Amino acid sequence: MSERYTIGEAAKKLQVSTRTLRFYEEKDLVRPAYTEENGYRFYEKDQIRQLELILFLKELGFSLKQIKMLIQDEHGSQSLELLLKEQYQENQRKIDEISKKQAQIKYLQKIKLSRAVLTNHSDITDIMRKENRLLALRRRMCFLGSLLVLGELVGISLLYAFKLQMSVAVIGVTVVGAIALSKYYYDNVEYVCPNCGDVFIPSFLEFNLAPHTPKFRKSTCPKCGKKSYCLEISRE
Repeated sequence: MSERYTIGEAAKKLQVSTRTLRFYEEKDLVRPAYTEENGYRFYEKDQIRQLELILFLKELGFSLKQIKMLIQDEHGSQSLELLLKEQYQENQRKIDEISKKQAQIKYLQKIKLSRAVLTNHSDITDIMRKENRLLALRRRMCFLGSLLVLGELVGISLLYAFKLQMSVAVIGVTVVGAIALSKYYYDNVEYVCPNCGDVFIPSFLEFNLAPHTPKFRKSTCPKCGKKSYCLEISRE
């Protein structure tokens, strides 16, 4: 006699509720091997294996509608291949969305927003929107900086090759280029005081001389007069 399981035993073996097994039966996914006159349901190994497959596919993100189609399809293996590809893409999209949210949460944890910032400087979404623009600005700065360094190297190579006495000119061009890059960055950023939440733009001299990190620059707030590391954001 083949091994059989009551609905309670099958549910315990599969670590699901008896209600779940009854629901699958109602949806015509897996029916018990047989049901006695008293209404007791019994499952055998074939049904257990089918239930295990359903639960496995459900964990992968498949809907019960998709699972039912696979079970009842004569060309189930081909359909499964297509559905696996679609589900992989869908799962990857969700992973990308979660990764983006995690990065935003990590950023907000780093900047340690004060109550004043949240009260006076619009809201978190505004700060995050400006952060995205700031990241784009920094990528442009890296590209332009690389071009400046490349141009300097080419100039030095030409001077060396032709033995030209134009080192002062090359240094001058480099300095002017560096100042222009700094001014371009300065014209596109502003700062949020962590003490009072005021948004301000320091002088160009203070901007260049102030200690800074990738997220903050030490400046004096013109409103409250306190000098602290202020959050750098993109200008409108």
